[in-house]
Amino acid sequence: MDKYDILKKYFGYTGFRKGQEFLVDSILAGRDVLGIMPTGAGKSLCYQVPALLLPGVTVVVSPLISLMKDIRRVYMYHGAEHKCINCIEKGAPLTVKEVMRCSKQHRRCGTSFLLFVMFISVVLFFFIRVENPAYRILIRVALIPVIAGISYEIIRLAGKSNNILVRIISAPGMWLQGLTTREPDESMVEVAIVAVEAVFDWKGYLKETFGYEVDESWMEG
Repeated sequence: MDKYDILKKYFGYTGFRKGQEFLVDSILAGRDVLGIMPTGAGKSLCYQVPALLLPGVTVVVSPLISLMKDIRRVYMYHGAEHKCINCIEKGAPLTVKEVMRCSKQHRRCGTSFLLFVMFISVVLFFFIRVENPAYRILIRVALIPVIAGISYEIIRLAGKSNNILVRIISAPGMWLQGLTTREPDESMVEVAIVAVEAVFDWKGYLKETFGYEVDESWMEG
């Protein structure tokens, strides 16, 4: 089955629109490609057709998903999680009032990690060129631990340093979190606090790191 068979069988079309076929062919050939198309031009076909032809799993990140009501709630909980971690790391007690003051973005977020994985993959595979499809897949699979390891070390460095280089490197991930996080309400923050307390002794962390014990009367705020 080729691209035309996929197009006819699953989408009911006998031919590609302008620009689609070039993008599809580039993806199938394993080349990095950027496509800018207007609304309604059929952008989704450009990754759906290759996804059905190529082995493995295709992951698509779409900013439009953030417009869905349920997804917005997920992003609000995501922001609440970040606020809790930021609150603890700055040495404040984990109360709703203190958490709500903190940023909804965090440098060690998984969103930033995935962005580093993507960027490092592009750089590595730009220099590592293999024509044989089987060898190309084998090399890409073999390099997954390397790419993940480099990305992890960058994320770990971002959590320990605040110099100008780290801020520049972290900036794209922080910008991307503008899509994947939203400001939560207080009820969501309460849920996030319970989740943190279930897995982490934040009071012990504050005592060990910042040298003070949390007064239980503070927890009423």
